[in-house]
Amino acid sequence: MERDKELGEEIKQLLYRIRELDEQYGVPSSTNDRQGETTSSPIVTEEILSTRVGKSRKPYQHHDYPGIAREVETILEEAAAPLTLTELYGQLQKRRGVDWANPYIIIQKSLKYSERVQVQKEGRKLVFSIR
Repeated sequence: MERDKELGEEIKQLLYRIRELDEQYGVPSSTNDRQGETTSSPIVTEEILSTRVGKSRKPYQHHDYPGIAREVETILEEAAAPLTLTELYGQLQKRRGVDWANPYIIIQKSLKYSERVQVQKEGRKLVFSIR
C-alpha cells in the first residue's frame, strides 16, 4: 500500500514536470481536472482520429468504357503479344493517368464494347490478347 502511494506521488511529479516543460517550450496543453490527464490541442486529436479512421473512399468516377476499350485494343496491337491484367493496367496508367480502385471490373465492363479483345485464363492470371 505504501509503495502504491509512492508511485502515485512520482507520477504526479512527472506530470507536473511535463506541464512545466510544455509551457516553457510553448506547447499548448489543457488539464482535465476530473481524470488528472493532460490532453493536447484539438489539432493533434484530429490527426489521430484521421489515422484511426483509415483510408477514405474515393469519390465515384464516371468512366468512358468505349474509350477505354479502344485504348485497350491499341495497347494490345502495339504489344503484339498477350498481356496480363497488371501489365495492361500499367500501360493504361501511363497513357491515361488513371488510378482505379478495381481495374479488373472497369476493364471487364469496357471490354463489352470491344469484340476484338480476347480474355483467357492461364493459371491464376488473366491474359488479354487481340483476335
